[in-house]
Amino acid sequence: MNPLSTNQSDITLISKTDLPAHCPPKDSSKWNMHPKVFLPFDKYGNASCPYCGALYKLID
Repeated sequence: MNPLSTNQSDITLISKTDLPAHCPPKDSSKWNMHPKVFLPFDKYGNASCPYCGALYKLID
């Protein structure tokens, strides 16, 4: 499994067809947006946003 030590519901799932992925996602409220940052996924398919710490998981 993946090495993330967080609740599965705290992770945003990203399909490989939605790459390149970025944070904040398109459906975020504009009032709380930080600059868009593209997410590099590790070998386990995990990524985290350097601005807000949001967690992402790449799925098939």
